[in-house]
Amino acid sequence: MAATVQVLIALTIVLALMHYATGGRVAYTMDSLTYRDAALNFIAGHPMQATNVMTQVPERQPLLVWPPAYPALWASVASQGNADIDNVPSLLNPVLLGLTTLSIFWVCWMVTARTSVACVVAIVSAFVPSSMIVYGHAWSETIFIPLLLLAYAAFWKYRTSREKFIWLAAAAILIGLTNWVRYAGVAFLPILGFSVLVASGAVLGKRILHAASAMLLGIALSLPLWFRNWQLAGNISGSPRGGAASSDRLLQDAVTIIDLFEHSLFGFSYMLRANLEMPLVVATVFVVFRVFRRHGVKWLRRPEIWLPIVWLTGYLLFLLFARKAQTGVPMDLRMLAVAFPFFLFAITPAVNAAFSGHLLDIKKILVIILLGMLINSGLSEASRVHDNYASAGEPRWRSEFALIFLDLRNTSLNSRALQKSIGHVHPSALILTDYRALYIRYLTGARVYSPYTDKGCAEWTGSYAEGLLLIRSPELPSWAIDCLKENPQWRLLRPA
Repeated sequence: MAATVQVLIALTIVLALMHYATGGRVAYTMDSLTYRDAALNFIAGHPMQATNVMTQVPERQPLLVWPPAYPALWASVASQGNADIDNVPSLLNPVLLGLTTLSIFWVCWMVTARTSVACVVAIVSAFVPSSMIVYGHAWSETIFIPLLLLAYAAFWKYRTSREKFIWLAAAAILIGLTNWVRYAGVAFLPILGFSVLVASGAVLGKRILHAASAMLLGIALSLPLWFRNWQLAGNISGSPRGGAASSDRLLQDAVTIIDLFEHSLFGFSYMLRANLEMPLVVATVFVVFRVFRRHGVKWLRRPEIWLPIVWLTGYLLFLLFARKAQTGVPMDLRMLAVAFPFFLFAITPAVNAAFSGHLLDIKKILVIILLGMLINSGLSEASRVHDNYASAGEPRWRSEFALIFLDLRNTSLNSRALQKSIGHVHPSALILTDYRALYIRYLTGARVYSPYTDKGCAEWTGSYAEGLLLIRSPELPSWAIDCLKENPQWRLLRPA
């Protein structure tokens, strides 16, 4: 009964925080619009297809760069409830946030056997800025994170149930499913296998058998998607992910991860960081030194400490390696959202110790300060987003300290300004743009394309009486010049 009450308390606080911040609204980025487009194609009977915005033929093309599970879920909810396609994320995100909260509660309960500690950690997890950012957007991480946390919970149950394979199979199935949500799920297959080898209490032969079986099960679930991608694109992730490898990218990203973590901890306040960073570092070093002096390395041998660190480190290493070739994609808080729950799992034993006994010492003070700072960060971000929605109709979620995610919903300032500059467009009209064709299509409902830069206007001439060229670049592309020559009645628009 007490556990049920505390679960309800955690869910109420978590959902209330997000509702205060967003008012139930969900922001869009270009990823969101891509998922939305794929969901519309699912509903129209064209699964795993995306609208072709480069040429008129073929009308659709295979969905490759983005896995299909999230848009399939989006389409399923829209179809079952006859809901407006743009209302679905507002229905899904609270449910998926609640599932994430329950997963964290379950893990912390198994680790500490104390529902009060599980409740505290589950609540604090929702105040982490990276978590708030994810559940404030229509992104695939909203389902990826709870699936991954349930996989970790199932593996922990496997450990505590004397290696009952059914729980390990559940973890492998869940990780296999994450590959259909985000391609980063592949990183957790070897992490799961390694965890079985080093954290299981079974004999070596059984550990090897279980590790191999779990990895093969996860691979078997992922293989149909990988095989399809390989056939269509020559790459299991749907594309080569672009860019030449940068030799110094690894160090830059590692520094950025540390910086984003600190910003999350200090609530993006340079004042707090300047005043508290060094005292906290000194106090932490002192506590760690005392613990090592008293217990040596024994305290690090506890799996409830090092096992989440393995999952955290494994994901970050995968992220750093994968991003060496993604020279045009900045490291931001969204990418750290997957890692932060495992950081909280790693400090859960310390939280448990802080809430045990009545003696107040420096270790307990440090833990309480850490939790308080995370809660302060969440409250500050929630208040900022709440005010932004109230004043401008858009959240301006942070991506880094001084950068924000641009909201592309048709209610945002930029979208409304762009709609106003475009004016009324008949649905049968043609719009050619060098900007974001899918975004313009979403705003106008018209046929919008971004033509190939090396081709002329032959494909577009003669088919449309009404046309609009929406050009953002300082110089007109060659295809735009050709189109204006051959279709002088078309409009040219140069939005700011």
